[in-house]
Amino acid sequence: MAAALLTLSFSPAHCGVRLLSPGDAMLPLNAFPQMMEASPDAGKAPKLDRIRVALSAGDASLLAGLKPQAAPFDIVAPSEGPDLIFDPGSREAISKGEIIAYDVGADDLPDVIDRMALADGLAKLAAARPQSIRLSPGGTVRRKGDKVEVELGDMLHRALVLFTVSGDGVVQALYPIGADARIITTPTFAWTFQVREPFGTDLIVAITASQALDALDRGVEELSHYRSAGEVLKMIALTAPPDARIGVAALLSEP
Repeated sequence: MAAALLTLSFSPAHCGVRLLSPGDAMLPLNAFPQMMEASPDAGKAPKLDRIRVALSAGDASLLAGLKPQAAPFDIVAPSEGPDLIFDPGSREAISKGEIIAYDVGADDLPDVIDRMALADGLAKLAAARPQSIRLSPGGTVRRKGDKVEVELGDMLHRALVLFTVSGDGVVQALYPIGADARIITTPTFAWTFQVREPFGTDLIVAITASQALDALDRGVEELSHYRSAGEVLKMIALTAPPDARIGVAALLSEP
């Protein structure tokens, strides 16, 4: 896998989160995506953008047999401005000079591609319905042991669902877990975690609304611990209320 695993706590209350193990990511998805597909509202989901993928060096036939998961993609030359570059030697997936996922093979690329397309889709949703989200302290790249705080503003009496999507497409529910309050009763919400391996780029996603987000919460729980990035936009379209706000922050980490 290719993103930092996070040890997290909610402030002022503290609640543990089960960390993702490597085996979890490889399990097959359950029936939830098929249930979403069968929904009469499935057509409301925005389409995932087409991603342009290149091989940094070597025989391009290495990517010739790849089949998409959810997001469509084209194999292009490195000179054609790809969105994602795969280096088979270092086993890194790179976008705009940043390592999205470490230790991935060619067979993992469809999941990385889904995560790339999801990032584009979430950015569009966040631009239209923004939820303020901030990572502190500042810095472009975090390293093992660094502590980072996620802070959400204008949260008084709003419901919250918080989750991450790793560089290789694994979704992990963060909040609420178990008996966590579904409605935030403070103006800001803060969550502190410590960066640890494996490293790469996580998307930290916050969805808030003035009403309960029970259906969205269940959807994230169903997708959690699987390489299910390609299902996230559909889940949001089918479960989030019209007044939902979206906040997205990218967390880059390296050894």
